Amino acid sequence: MNNNSKHTENSSGPLIDKFNRKIDYLRISITDKCNLKCVYCTPEKALKHFNTSEILTDDEIIRFVKVAHRHGLSKVRITGGEPLLRKNITGLISAIRDIGIHDLSLTTNGLMLASLVGKLKDAGLTRVNISLDTLDADRYKVITRGGNIALVWKAIKAAESAGLTPVKINIVPIKGINDHEVEAFAALTIDNNYHIRFIEFMPAVTGGIWASDKYVKSGQILKKISALGNLEPFKFRGTGPSRNFRLKGAKGVIGIISPLSDHFCKHCNRLRLTANGRLRPCLFSKETIDIKTPLRNGISDDQLERLFLQSVKAKPKGHGLKDKQIRSSPISTMSEIGG
Repeated sequence: MNNNSKHTENSSGPLIDKFNRKIDYLRISITDKCNLKCVYCTPEKALKHFNTSEILTDDEIIRFVKVAHRHGLSKVRITGGEPLLRKNITGLISAIRDIGIHDLSLTTNGLMLASLVGKLKDAGLTRVNISLDTLDADRYKVITRGGNIALVWKAIKAAESAGLTPVKINIVPIKGINDHEVEAFAALTIDNNYHIRFIEFMPAVTGGIWASDKYVKSGQILKKISALGNLEPFKFRGTGPSRNFRLKGAKGVIGIISPLSDHFCKHCNRLRLTANGRLRPCLFSKETIDIKTPLRNGISDDQLERLFLQSVKAKPKGHGLKDKQIRSSPISTMSEIGG
C-alpha cells in the first residue's frame, strides 16, 4: 500500500486506498450464464461462455473472501450472469455468511427466485436486487428477448414475504425503449416499500445497443419523477452509489445511480471478482489481477493476501470515461464481470 495508507498488512480494520476511500465491499460474479438475453446486457451475436473449469469453485471463492474479510471486507453482493443458475447457491451463501459477512445480497432477474427465496433467506441472504426494466409484459419479452414478467412479480412478492427487504428494483432507462415508464416506476413507491433504482445506461456491451444518445441522464430522470410530486432527499444506511429521494408521503424510496453524468467514483468502496477469477479494481479497469491461476498453483494465504492488497492499490481515482469516450463500449460483456 502507499505511504499515506491508514491500513497495514497486519491490520484487521478496513482498507483505506490512496484516495482515502474505505474498501469494504466485494461484488462476486459466480457465473457468466444467464437465462435472459437483455438487449442492453447481451450482444446480438451468441456469447461464448466459460467452460465449467474456467469458473472459480465455491472453495476458491470462500478462501478469497476469508482473506479479504481479515482486511475489513464486510459486504458481499453475489451477481452473474444470473447467479441462481449456479448449483449449490445456498451452500455458497451460507459459507460466506459463516465467514462473518452479514451484509450479503444478491442481484437477480427474478425468474427463479420465488421457489428459492426461503432457502436463500435461511442460508443468510439479507437482501435482493431484482432487475425489471418495464412494467409492460410484451415490452418485457422484447427487452429480455423472451422473458416472462409474471415470474418477476411473483419473485418480488415472495422476497417481501420472506423478509428480504427492502426489495430493490433496478431499471435502466433507455431512450426509445422504456424511458417513458420512469414516472410509472417511481409511482410504485407511493404505496409500496420498494426501492426503485434508476441506473444510467452504460457502455458495457461490445456489439450491443449502446449509443450515447440512448442513455438518459439522471437529471432528466429526476425531472420526469418530479411531475408526480415533491421529491425529498432521503438518507439511507450505507455509502452506496445511489442518491436517494422519497416522494412526499410515499412508503418507498427512489434511487438515482449516475455513473456517467454525475459519477460516484470518489465514494466507491468496491472491488469486483469476475466469474473466471480476476479481480477488477474498477468496472472499467483495463488492469485486472488473476487470482484463479495462483490459487490452482498452490498459492499461500499470505501470497493471496498480497494480490488482494495489490488490487486495492491499483484502484483508480475514477473510471476515466468522458463524453467523447463513451461512444462505444470498452467492455465485451457484463455477464462475466457482474455489474
